[in-house]
Amino acid sequence: MSSMGVFCKEEIGGKPNLVYTLTQTDNPTSSGEALTMDSGEDDLPLQPLFFCPMARTNFLKLKYKNDDDGVNFMGHPFNSSPHFPSKRSSDQLSQSLLDCNRPEICKLPVVPLFWCNYEEPDLRVFACTACDLGILSTNYFACLQCEGKFHKECVESPLEIKHPSHLFHPLQLYKIPRRPMTCSCCEEPIFNLFYQCTTCEVSMHTVCAMSPIPFVLDHPKSHPHPLTFFPTQDSLVCHICSLIRNFDPTYICIQCVFVIHRDCIGFPLVIRISRHPHRISFTFSPQSGLLTCGVCRQSVDDRYGAYVCNKCDAYFVHSKCALHLMMWDGKDLDGVPDEDDMIDDGEPFQRIADGIILHPFHSHHLRLEIFKAYDGKKYCRGCVLPIYEGQFYSCMECDFLLHESCANAPRMIRHPLYPHPLTLNAANEGPGKNIAVFCCSACKRDGTGFYYEHHTDYSSFWLDLRCAMITEPFEYQGHIHPLFLTWNLQKETRCQLCKQKSDVSLLNCMECEYIICFCCATIPYKVRYKHDSHFLSICDGKEAGDQPDWCEICEGKIKERKLSVYKCNDCCTTLHAECLLGIHIYMKPITTALKFYVYSQFTEYKGYAPRRIEVSLCLNSSLSRPICTRCMRRCLFPTYYRGLNRLFFCSWNCI
Repeated sequence: MSSMGVFCKEEIGGKPNLVYTLTQTDNPTSSGEALTMDSGEDDLPLQPLFFCPMARTNFLKLKYKNDDDGVNFMGHPFNSSPHFPSKRSSDQLSQSLLDCNRPEICKLPVVPLFWCNYEEPDLRVFACTACDLGILSTNYFACLQCEGKFHKECVESPLEIKHPSHLFHPLQLYKIPRRPMTCSCCEEPIFNLFYQCTTCEVSMHTVCAMSPIPFVLDHPKSHPHPLTFFPTQDSLVCHICSLIRNFDPTYICIQCVFVIHRDCIGFPLVIRISRHPHRISFTFSPQSGLLTCGVCRQSVDDRYGAYVCNKCDAYFVHSKCALHLMMWDGKDLDGVPDEDDMIDDGEPFQRIADGIILHPFHSHHLRLEIFKAYDGKKYCRGCVLPIYEGQFYSCMECDFLLHESCANAPRMIRHPLYPHPLTLNAANEGPGKNIAVFCCSACKRDGTGFYYEHHTDYSSFWLDLRCAMITEPFEYQGHIHPLFLTWNLQKETRCQLCKQKSDVSLLNCMECEYIICFCCATIPYKVRYKHDSHFLSICDGKEAGDQPDWCEICEGKIKERKLSVYKCNDCCTTLHAECLLGIHIYMKPITTALKFYVYSQFTEYKGYAPRRIEVSLCLNSSLSRPICTRCMRRCLFPTYYRGLNRLFFCSWNCI
């Protein structure tokens, strides 16, 4: 028997909709008639019964597992109807599924699942057993045999669907994608149980494929006239996002020649994005001329809507860029006073007297001093870098030091990398003192100094002080042009300095092909070395090629290691940045030693299972540097890790 789902025009709440329904040949009963079961002389009308989706999945696996050709089941569509067989149905394959004598085949039909107080499930903990997604459904079912919980759409999924957004070919039901896929409707990843047209490479979640489509929409905020669904969408450009989306239901107003995607309806009129200090407002008619998007730096088509800043001259942003997850915090500020979304920009510390302050992350008074002589053992507790020059604050009772700029770090900031305001805190010094080490979300480095943070129910974001100082445009000392945060680079990119492929944030020059990663952009451009009286400046390996080919610390060849290097043109001193500053540049012990409990691979190296050991982070400042227990080399970096029983490790890589 054929199993096909189609969309028909029906009324929901008095309004016409295109609603998914089964064709008559697929329904085990006649049209409009409920499934019946014999009970003595009378037939009792019941609702249709459905197989557990896992039973259909395991039946599909068994079919191709027993084939001689050994074809993988993932490349084949489902072959069994979702309906339990009945007297009136003649679906032999469904009957074969029920007769299959295998323990993994659930023989009980699924039952409706009612959540407590008829509320929707908590999507943070619920995931459908069939599709592995925690998205809302019209209803839910449970299997009493395998204890799985399922979306209604996953339970009732037919073998094929004729979707209004893809009229030329039916979509077939598959179990697992052979390669990474995203849903053509919601653009979210597909993990399990999905519909696909292999001819057109169209894929949809079951919930997305079977969701109702309103035939007419009335949304005065988006458009003053009713909007009508238009099924042929591959040639219509949305006036809001300026894109063609083949599988996002598209609506039109013939009177105004207006086109809008369903997902674009209800767009916010006034928002704040991470890349601009002011609010921006939506306009249907940007000013004509050569306009450039303030996020992606590409041209803005003035025939379509965009966001504009009313305080700045010619600042425009594509709608798709402005509403991106990493740009916008999801709040529509239309009608919200400006002061309601201001951040706390008060004094970063308490002024006690002229040149004396009390910082919130230290209990003693700090005195402003002028740099006198370089001491490699002294470092700022904010950015965790040595104090090379300039003014700094020194504790009047202990060895706590802060760069003047670090002491003046604002209590709250907005940063281009994150849509929410960030709050200043400090490892081991902030409220609660519950964080010893943080990992910066921009450069991916661990740190023990000051950081900015924001937490949601689903994620956390940390930013060290050096990365927090990067704004757009960024004036980098090693390049003549301003740099901007990259946005969806199409080709593979390597950092100009470290020559490494980067999956973290990048800074790009719009006038040439100069690109650097946050790791290189945030390390000091000029540093001091204890055996050189001059400043050393950072350069790439090509520039350092005219200098001696050896790093004076590790005695390794500069050309053999694609790392950033520092050089002194006066003394011909050349050093790998990693050797001078260390692998963990922002990791320093807060007191005499900073302790960690880590699972060590060293024990596996010695023939034992990995186990949890205690190590301490220590300054490598003694005359005789320890020998690493793992690599058997001298610990060259400014810090090292010490364990019990005279264990020494030069970095995390050796632990």
